[in-house]
Amino acid sequence: MTRIERIAPFIEALSDDAFEDFLAAASHAAGDTTIYATLPESEKAEIDAAMARLDAGEGVPYDELKARLDAKIKAAGK
Repeated sequence: MTRIERIAPFIEALSDDAFEDFLAAASHAAGDTTIYATLPESEKAEIDAAMARLDAGEGVPYDELKARLDAKIKAAGK
């Protein structure tokens, strides 16, 4: 049995709206465009600068990051 033959029953069971959503998502996933590529140059520059800082060892240690996130989650009551 081919992949198409295995997938066909699932696709046929979709409503027209669900099929259109599926097709749009599949088309997007198969495309070459990344979220990064769609950003304005100023935002790309900020990301690139942050990555450079991380590469230079200027990041926050994991234990400290985890403690900060845990504190925020606790403060939010979750």
